[in-house]
Amino acid sequence: MKEFLKADGKRRRLWFGAPVVFVLLPIFIGEGWLSLFTEMMILALAACALNLMLGYAGMVSFGPAGLYAVGAYATAIFLKKAGLPFVLAMAAGPVAAGIVGAVVGWLCVRRTAVYFALLTLAFAQIIWTIVFEWYGFTGGDNGIVGIPVPAFLMSITHYYYFTLVLVVTALTLLWRIGNSPFGKILQAIRENPGRTEFVGIHVRRYQLYAFILSSAFLGLAGSLFCAFSRSVFPGYAHWIKSTDMLVVCLLGGIHNFAGPIVGSVVYLYVSKLISSYTMYWMLFLGIIVVLLVLYMRGGIMGYLSEKFLSERGELQEKGAGEKA
Repeated sequence: MKEFLKADGKRRRLWFGAPVVFVLLPIFIGEGWLSLFTEMMILALAACALNLMLGYAGMVSFGPAGLYAVGAYATAIFLKKAGLPFVLAMAAGPVAAGIVGAVVGWLCVRRTAVYFALLTLAFAQIIWTIVFEWYGFTGGDNGIVGIPVPAFLMSITHYYYFTLVLVVTALTLLWRIGNSPFGKILQAIRENPGRTEFVGIHVRRYQLYAFILSSAFLGLAGSLFCAFSRSVFPGYAHWIKSTDMLVVCLLGGIHNFAGPIVGSVVYLYVSKLISSYTMYWMLFLGIIVVLLVLYMRGGIMGYLSEKFLSERGELQEKGAGEKA
């Protein structure tokens, strides 16, 4: 019991200490690294949003990039064309993604397993086609560039802190949702939807709620990246972007809240490291991901959790043996 309490205390200190480390980072690293860490935080938010469906509700979506792009384009259009204040334009991203997610989710949750996954991919490709072809509204394949942001956010350091505050707030909300009674119901649906329905829970309704919440947070991530890059392009909605988010979730571990966060850091760092040495970085990155998925089926966090639990079990057995 003492070992468990000590370990639990260590985890709490780690979770509270991580934001402090991120607050102090700009003192020790340059703008290039700050830009990379900003991308990591945005990708972590998008992956955690996807994981609300994937890891908690057991709904495999192949189209998170479509909703990510809705948030990004909504913010870009309201800033560039409508001239809305920055705060309202940023808020419009998750709201627009949530509304689109409600429509798409209402249609998708009527199917399960592979049919659900293919429907999400189909709707994401519809969104991609719209933004790619509608030149008068979205700029087509030229995208929207030169998106205005407030002067104080022009500095990468200031935008890093802005992103840190929003991402930490959003991740805290996602963590609370995942550990609430609502999150427990989603996990029950993931394990056995039939039995969950039998005890009187409307499975499709909860799946739709999860889809909408996931969409809103994906939209927020898209809005953050839109303001970060000050541009949006149809590639934001492409299936390759969805693949990145899925790989990040699987890499870190879908059954651990911190999994997508760790996965985003590892994925982006490894991709940047390999690409600095070879133009065929996707090949080597693919091999690394395949090996990790084959030999760490629970992802990085799943592997570490198993190792930690096994070591803790050995300590408990050792302590019990000494007492005997």
